[in-house]
Amino acid sequence: MAAVTAPVPRRERVRQATIEEIKKTARDQLAEHGAAALSLRAVARAMGMTPSALYRYFDSRASLISALARDAFSSLADALEAAFDAAPTDEHSVRWLLVARAHRRWALEHPTEYTLIFGPQPSDVPDKSDQVLAELHRSVNVLFRCMVEAIASGVACPDRLDIELSPRLREDLAAWMALEQLPLSPAGAAACITAWTQLHGFIALEVFGHLPSKLGSPDDLYDQQMLGVFARLIRLGPHSPPDFATVIARADRATSHHPRADGSRPATNDS
Repeated sequence: MAAVTAPVPRRERVRQATIEEIKKTARDQLAEHGAAALSLRAVARAMGMTPSALYRYFDSRASLISALARDAFSSLADALEAAFDAAPTDEHSVRWLLVARAHRRWALEHPTEYTLIFGPQPSDVPDKSDQVLAELHRSVNVLFRCMVEAIASGVACPDRLDIELSPRLREDLAAWMALEQLPLSPAGAAACITAWTQLHGFIALEVFGHLPSKLGSPDDLYDQQMLGVFARLIRLGPHSPPDFATVIARADRATSHHPRADGSRPATNDS
């Protein structure tokens, strides 16, 4: 017989609903004023609560911001994992592009959350909690999985990048991979960092409105940037570099039911 799940007590349901309302109100204030201006008193006032009542749910501003950061990283990780799982397993360039697109789409749809977790951190908020770090690692691990599986298949070959690493950087990267228990060489770790920083550099410029206004929709430029960083690893190995237009068309077909970041529907042919 299937186990019967005990109903959640009403008091706990009310508590969880209140916590969600507090976090929603706090996100609204973040969007309007930024993290520096967020205060528990202002949140309580907007909800019609007394500050002392709100402190029963979050005992400090830092704990509320930490909860918002955990939720943001969790939402991002869910989006990246969904893109990874839905992508073709035998087309590593396509899968990487779909994951990169999912990251950008999430950032553009959640600019307040993106700013909170990737923008300047408030000085009164301590280091990330274990819960925040767990969700952060879950999102970053999607990038590592893209790289690990592309290398294992023989498509990506970062080893020839090793000569570009200084001895100290090589040691630091090896120690990092040992700490993360990931089967990546220092060169593979360096490739991941390069992809990560290029991805975030582009997204941050777009989210904060610093891309050239005459550029129009940056969709195509973003695809080119993301495929460029991955294609370099393929060129170093025995395989021919991917044809960007073909990879983009295949990625478009894989997500034809989703609009692109600019709201348009992707093409569904190879032209």
